[in-house]
Amino acid sequence: MTKNIKLASLSAAALLSASLLGGCATDQEARDMAQAAMDAANSAQACCEANEDRINRMYQKIMSK
Repeated sequence: MTKNIKLASLSAAALLSASLLGGCATDQEARDMAQAAMDAANSAQACCEANEDRINRMYQKIMSK
């Protein structure tokens, strides 16, 4: 759960920074940026979960010996 909160906070911060640096954005541009941030967050979360699964499998393999 903590990873999800950190990832969501990071995505929100990236979106806020992009909107501040980019000046005024239209509603559609804001939605597109939000979707891009969400896609990046989902991709990062999937990568994190895959790494965690891999590490857990390695740990289980070592512990079963």
